[in-house]
Amino acid sequence: MEKKLTILLCAMIFLNWHWFEPVSKKNSEGIKAYEEKLYNKALEKFLSAKGIKPSSPELKSNTASALFNLNKYQEALEEFSKIDPEKRGISGSDFFYNLGNTYFRLNKFKEALENYKKSIILDPEDINAKKNFELTLKKIKEQDKNKDDKDKDEQKQNKNKNEKYKNIMNYLNQKEKEQMKKIKRKTGNSKKVKDW
Repeated sequence: MEKKLTILLCAMIFLNWHWFEPVSKKNSEGIKAYEEKLYNKALEKFLSAKGIKPSSPELKSNTASALFNLNKYQEALEEFSKIDPEKRGISGSDFFYNLGNTYFRLNKFKEALENYKKSIILDPEDINAKKNFELTLKKIKEQDKNKDDKDKDEQKQNKNKNEKYKNIMNYLNQKEKEQMKKIKRKTGNSKKVKDW
């Protein structure tokens, strides 16, 4: 009986070990807060766990997700960039999808598009990645169109400025010619005196 109790106790400890291990406990508390949309609390728990185990890709990913939901996109991107793609702790499709979302929020649409593409390659059934890919393509086209329109406007403004300056220069040149004629007339009317 005592042997069975020891085995049962060991099994319970092994199965619930993560509740005694501080990193796992803090990570679990952070995940719970995250699921309750308490992102500040979740971030606090993830950062606390990262303080103990800074190399954990799962904690880096969780921290980045919490930062993203707190609208701290640049910080989330920096956290995502610390994750080794081979040891990311989450599925590759989810990782690239989240990274794409972060780039999108930073208006870095070309980088977002590349990450959505990687996500779709890893999981061709991911409808959200496909929708975001299409939305990002539209944003890139809009951005290019706006850039073209802006370039055309700048060219038109430069042309108008050049015309304005050209007209001013013509006016000044004409005035200078008139002034030179007056000066010549004044000097031209005087008689030359011979010096003998």
